[in-house]
Amino acid sequence: MDAVSSVLKGLLFKSARVEPVVNNKKKETDPLRTLWRRSEGPMVNGIDIDYSYYSPVENGADPAKTYPLVVIMAGALEGVVPGFELEANSLALWTAERYQARFHNGAAFLLIGRAPEEQKLYWDSSRVVLPFKAAIDAFVTEHSQVDTSRIYTVGWCLGGTGSLNLLSSFPGFFAAGFVISPSRAATKAEAELLNETPVWLMGCKSDNYISFHRIIQKSWTRIKTANQNPSALRFTQCSSAPDVYLAGVIPFIQNHDIWDDLAEDLHPETKKCEGMKTETGAGTAVINPFAIEWLSSFTRTGKAAQDCKKEWKKDVPVLFYEKTAVPRRALVVLIMLHLLDRLHYIQLYH
Repeated sequence: MDAVSSVLKGLLFKSARVEPVVNNKKKETDPLRTLWRRSEGPMVNGIDIDYSYYSPVENGADPAKTYPLVVIMAGALEGVVPGFELEANSLALWTAERYQARFHNGAAFLLIGRAPEEQKLYWDSSRVVLPFKAAIDAFVTEHSQVDTSRIYTVGWCLGGTGSLNLLSSFPGFFAAGFVISPSRAATKAEAELLNETPVWLMGCKSDNYISFHRIIQKSWTRIKTANQNPSALRFTQCSSAPDVYLAGVIPFIQNHDIWDDLAEDLHPETKKCEGMKTETGAGTAVINPFAIEWLSSFTRTGKAAQDCKKEWKKDVPVLFYEKTAVPRRALVVLIMLHLLDRLHYIQLYH
């Protein structure tokens, strides 16, 4: 409810109104976004996932080589309209040559999925797991230059939960993954499924939406305890982070936006988060925690077609979350969107 309180305060005390909301968060990424294209995956269980993607091969990379694929999932309100999943955040920066060059073979495919929010579905729902995996599989089939041993996930907020869902639903398929400020804690069953997967968990101690102690620290304890190679794990925490705003002016969530630092590869000269510290699962401090370098150091160890879908109904904490928190949060977000729309702070449905 802190997020709702922040929005209400913003409505009361902010006089500026922004329309439409679909604009670029970072103007310097405008030329990069023009290099992206849009597509969609097949229909699975009545859901098809559309997405934005960047192909290095279509932008000058050697077609005789193979390149990693980074699958990205954003937070709530970043899937309200097709294409906004790319506009609402800064991960398009990874299209820039200085970041592309850090990946294996000097480039990478990037795919940002759009949660079907018009169906009241977000990345934290297990209902989107199979449709999104089908979209990823179809993308890999269509792009033969994807290195299938180097497929990674990156997700934040509800997308952080989505990253956790994907990694634990298909253990061994993804070579490594970022789980950033997830909306629920990793369960013991999920941690066991991730026992061979390198995971980088991130969270902010002052986040007023994601509980650092009940979600972030609990997830970290479970993941590092179960993992067979804790030295490959990473845990980043910070004392404060940038706030998240609606329509560019209305406070939404405080101390939540860690992913802008991730977009700049956690470079120490550009960090916006305060008090950021990173350690391995073995407790060793990481002085230069470069995200792309960490991702690129891993290749998949599991079977190529290991589609071992997790039995969600047997995991009681996940079942409870899906039956209670997911629909309640979806309703709150929907009410906020319509309220902002009716007050002309944003234009999402016109």
